[in-house]
Amino acid sequence: MKPSNKMKSVIFLLYSMFLMNIFLLLCVYTSETVKEYGIEMSELSRRIVRAVLMSMGGDFARKFYESDFNNCHGYLRINSYSPPEIGTVEGKEVEGLGMHTDMSCVTIVCQDEIGGLQVRSREGKWMDINPREDTLVVNIGDLMHAWSNGKLRSSEHRVVLKRNVHRFSLAFFWCFEDEKVIFAPDEVVGEGSTRIYSPFVCREYLKFRESSEKGKFDKVGFTVKDFAGNLKR
Repeated sequence: MKPSNKMKSVIFLLYSMFLMNIFLLLCVYTSETVKEYGIEMSELSRRIVRAVLMSMGGDFARKFYESDFNNCHGYLRINSYSPPEIGTVEGKEVEGLGMHTDMSCVTIVCQDEIGGLQVRSREGKWMDINPREDTLVVNIGDLMHAWSNGKLRSSEHRVVLKRNVHRFSLAFFWCFEDEKVIFAPDEVVGEGSTRIYSPFVCREYLKFRESSEKGKFDKVGFTVKDFAGNLKR
């Protein structure tokens, strides 16, 4: 006995509802997982900032964490890099994300086993940051660099694709609040030294980076040095 057209429609409707329920469950699970990850990264970011301030000496964690960093917030970016074009030689480096610095206080990156993240040394040499199980990569961003009067380096980095497979990473950016006026405190600058960055509003710097010329967003040349670094050492 063949099912009638009406029965086929009912079956199709039930099957569609089943698939929709599965999709919604996956969305809820993924949303909760991402939310939980963001909460954990926020707490880790706070601990990292406190540790960095302690490493700078001068009882800086006690003096400046509450006043300068207590209102920081974070956001998560899921990065997906498509494999190089067909015909690309395996092992040959293909740019996945151009050289840039981060618009954050600190950035926490979780990369997959594919690798490809590189950091540029002070001497201009590119160094591979090879992925390791249960290991996160922490990078200082432009905002912390400016607040520290350049004592904490916002390093240039990039992503290169060496294998013909997809690459994924999670990047969590811990930033000052938009209205924050960023400048290095006198104690951080130090006696006998000068402030090398003009005070600036966090939101204005983000706008500067995001509205810069096409193709320049991910390039060094549109960084905090270009935006506010007009004071002489």
